Amino acid sequence: MNSAWNILGVEPTDDLTVIKKAYSAKLKIHHPEDDPEGYQRLREAFETVKKERKRIARNFQTSEESVYKETVTVPIEEPAPFISSHFPFPEWHETEADPQASIDLFMEKVEKLYQDFPSRINREKWLELLNDDALWDLEQRDYLSERLLTFLQLNPYLPDYIWKLLEDTFQWIDLLREDPYLLGEEETEAFLRRLNDNTGLYPSLSYQALLHIENIPYDLYLMNREKALDELLENRLEEAEAYLKTALSIFQDDPHLQTIAGMIFERIGRFEEAAAALKKACTLQPENTKNRTLLAKLLHKAGKLEEAEQDFLKFLSDHPDDPDAISLLGRIYLETEEWQKAREQFRHLESIQGKDAETVVYLAKINDFLLRNSFKRKPLTKKEIKKDVRPDTFSQKLTAFLGCHLKWKMIFALSFLMVSHNRLLALGEEWQSNPVWVVIVALFSIFKYTVLSFYFEYTLTPLFWTMIWTITVITLLKEWNRVRKTFL
Repeated sequence: MNSAWNILGVEPTDDLTVIKKAYSAKLKIHHPEDDPEGYQRLREAFETVKKERKRIARNFQTSEESVYKETVTVPIEEPAPFISSHFPFPEWHETEADPQASIDLFMEKVEKLYQDFPSRINREKWLELLNDDALWDLEQRDYLSERLLTFLQLNPYLPDYIWKLLEDTFQWIDLLREDPYLLGEEETEAFLRRLNDNTGLYPSLSYQALLHIENIPYDLYLMNREKALDELLENRLEEAEAYLKTALSIFQDDPHLQTIAGMIFERIGRFEEAAAALKKACTLQPENTKNRTLLAKLLHKAGKLEEAEQDFLKFLSDHPDDPDAISLLGRIYLETEEWQKAREQFRHLESIQGKDAETVVYLAKINDFLLRNSFKRKPLTKKEIKKDVRPDTFSQKLTAFLGCHLKWKMIFALSFLMVSHNRLLALGEEWQSNPVWVVIVALFSIFKYTVLSFYFEYTLTPLFWTMIWTITVITLLKEWNRVRKTFL
């Protein structure tokens, strides 16, 4: 017992908070991944100390009950007469089972189940295990729950449906939030993150691709696959690629791993490798629409417009109302200047999800081009345009205007308008609240001052900002009028 206290590094105490804090501090030295043997010794010492503390508490309670029984006289009832049994069976004597032995046996079953990969991902096997009698012993249930929690901290690679089953049974999320020192503060945070990821609304990485594969280090593969995805999400691409290479060296026919590879290579800018990985993912899992969409988006991004168009058309033949695919195909037609085809795609998109900002902006761009180039092709009638875009409010018109014409020219015009407006207000003195009046005064002041210094101060400076202000206002009004015609 003394060795357990020495491992924890504290004097013997019955204060559970002190014990847990000591255990948490030692975990930083003996981390499960860096020093599994040291962690195992530390965990055994922690469990030994907790069991001893519970034993002392039970003995203390028993001694209190014995004192109470000695001070209280209880009438002794006469024993009931013995009735012989008429059944031809020997007498049955109840033997008290050893709870520690039953928990050890349960954990042996858990380890055996985990080591057999097909059984590990079989929900029925886990349901059968969780019906074990050891779980119905309420006095030992908490200890068993902690033992299983410790095991899964070191062996966490289970499908999300198994994690949900275990969480429903043991309520570990609530337990770890109430007692953050149970696994150590950092370990508890990491384990809670894993539990939340695997028991949330979104599906985790699938394990089914490994079901019929033998003689591979499953946990090493799953760890590297998971780490590659985590590093990708944190945009640490070098680390993500290193984990990816290790996972690919173990097993390559996993569609989820190929999807991760495609996303990593795309971020790095190696589009050829990304396309190859996503094509393999589509081959391995043809029913997965996400991979096909990612591949088409990648081809579009890489500038392979013809290949991307064919891929989108193939995808839309199976999923004709997918809004992302329709939108991207419409953008491809815009880039290849196939305006009528682009218009058809965005009208289709409008029929599916209504008149949103994207649809209004792209249809406005298309109609603006077709109206300005009507001499080259058959022009659109006003009735046809009304079917495409009909923004009813000023905000909708402004959205389309900015979406269609927010170019460098317009940005500079807006900037100069604000600057010149402020300068005119500053020069206007008593007419500061009316910049139009400042413009008129500046124009008439050309003929008022003959002294050179007055001329520069009261004429040329305001006249310069007046010209800038007037030109930018005219430019913006012309652009607004041109866009307004597409909404007639």
